[in-house]
Amino acid sequence: MMMRRMLCGVGLLAALGMGAGCAHSEARQARSQGEKVGEAFAEKARFADQLAIFNQKQIALGQLALERSGNPEVRRFAQVLIRDHQNSLSDLQTLAESKAFSLAMVDLSTQETATGGAGLEGAIQGVEKGDKSYDKKTDKQVRKFLERRDELASLEGRQFDKEFLEQIEDDQEAGRDLVNEGLDRYRDDTSLALLLSRTGPVLRSHESQINTLQGFLDR
Repeated sequence: MMMRRMLCGVGLLAALGMGAGCAHSEARQARSQGEKVGEAFAEKARFADQLAIFNQKQIALGQLALERSGNPEVRRFAQVLIRDHQNSLSDLQTLAESKAFSLAMVDLSTQETATGGAGLEGAIQGVEKGDKSYDKKTDKQVRKFLERRDELASLEGRQFDKEFLEQIEDDQEAGRDLVNEGLDRYRDDTSLALLLSRTGPVLRSHESQINTLQGFLDR
């Protein structure tokens, strides 16, 4: 940037028109760079949103299991699930605050979403790019989850326990994929990479517990 400014200065001494063109080029490059920074920031915030929504869905399903299941082992697992994902969500909220963006917080008890996600400050054009399609994607995710939650809520006894565990197993696998994606994309972000590296083993532990519980239910 210093060299570019020096070249502009030389141009102004030689020809005023050339200097103006250089200044225009520099401003255009600055806008382009700002947009790229904004896009990268928005992408990271949206990734954090997805992780936050994942945690919130697991908490909601754990709470449903406490309401619907009569199996003490399934209920105990549901408590672990709620605790671990509440801790993960809390850590994620702390991280988001440190990076000056807000997370998507979803009301999973209704058909409405209360999202604060990707509410960012920075290069506005880059940040807002893709917002509409992202919001539609998030709304679709929430609607699909609510439909599935209602299906599970209509079940009881052993049938509920089996389908609840199958759903959580699928979710935890998808969660691991999300964590691995984040570790690959944001390995240079030390704080986010550390959070993700702590999350992976927790999800694997949940999957192990699910396999054990499924074995008991199949007897």
